[in-house]
Amino acid sequence: MENKKYSFDEKSFPNWTVEEFDQIQEEYVFSNRYRHGIRKTVRSYRKALARRHFAQAAAAIVAIVALPVGVYAAVSHANFFRNAFGDAGRKSTAAHEEIMDTGKGTQATVVYPEREYVNVDEDAAEALIGEYVSDEPVSVPINDHTLTIDSVVWDKNAIVMEFTLDCPTGVKALRYDALMNEGKGASFSEESTFCFGVKDTARSIYVDLDRTTETSLHGYYYGVDAFGDFHAGGGEPVLEIGYADVPYQKLMEDAETADVLNSMEVALPTVNPVAMTSFSSSTGGTLELSPISLQIDMGKGLGLSEMDAYDPYYLETIIIEYEDGSAYTVLSGPDHIDNTAYLIGGLGDSQTEIAMVFNRLVDPAAIRQVTVNGISYTAE
Repeated sequence: MENKKYSFDEKSFPNWTVEEFDQIQEEYVFSNRYRHGIRKTVRSYRKALARRHFAQAAAAIVAIVALPVGVYAAVSHANFFRNAFGDAGRKSTAAHEEIMDTGKGTQATVVYPEREYVNVDEDAAEALIGEYVSDEPVSVPINDHTLTIDSVVWDKNAIVMEFTLDCPTGVKALRYDALMNEGKGASFSEESTFCFGVKDTARSIYVDLDRTTETSLHGYYYGVDAFGDFHAGGGEPVLEIGYADVPYQKLMEDAETADVLNSMEVALPTVNPVAMTSFSSSTGGTLELSPISLQIDMGKGLGLSEMDAYDPYYLETIIIEYEDGSAYTVLSGPDHIDNTAYLIGGLGDSQTEIAMVFNRLVDPAAIRQVTVNGISYTAE
């Protein structure tokens, strides 16, 4: 999505909170200097925020034991594959324009990209990642809600979870609608007294509008390792939950009341991570992918300047081409196609790495080449 009509100078950015930045559904074309400032500031602030409100929370840290739900007939591997990586509960959409309020007294025309969801071959999916999927549910009470992690699969760079959020008086913790599903995903509402996420990841949440009711929300969490250590020391990813007796976002924005925040960590029901496959180009580029995600260093082999390599805007196309002649267009900026479940840049020590979660499963062994900005990458 892009907007070529409006631009903003650097002075406007320091007044934004991370929460406000996340809630923006459109994307603007910023100056090089401004984009660089955004990347450094948001990355630094997110890391400080995560450490402050989870790992080093001033309030009492609540250690809990995750509670297995017992027999769980609603989700099998097949259902998880269809729901998280297929076209169950979601529809393909063509690129389209929407008029958005910028929040500064003006409006902007925003292009939402084309997104294609495909049917899942359940047998092939089971053979590809079935042994890496955990579907032993874990249930956690959070204030008046109950969060249940239904299924999990992960690799060294990313994690995908199916979850259910229940509340007998109505689930109001998330803001979501069909258009948000096409953009950056659901966000925690101003009313929510808690938030949750996999430790050290950035994420997008897709809400299954067909299965969601007033008292039970069904969603899918697509997370990317944003700080290089979401499974530090060879450990497994964990779920972090921050909660309070009053709206959580308000407390996060008020330094004087931040000490009343509570935090807990919950062991996720994971099994072994999915293996990665390394690819390289004749121009010195490198990337790695698994059946669920891809990570590429834009600072190598793409001919981008040091400044441009920070920015996903310059990742114009990614096409996975298979040996049988078929292809999966992951991204095509010129054509307004985005078939990722989540994408984030500015990663790694050089801050030139970009990682994404696919919106379908990929078989690395069947790939002939991955073409990035017209440059071919083949398996090493």
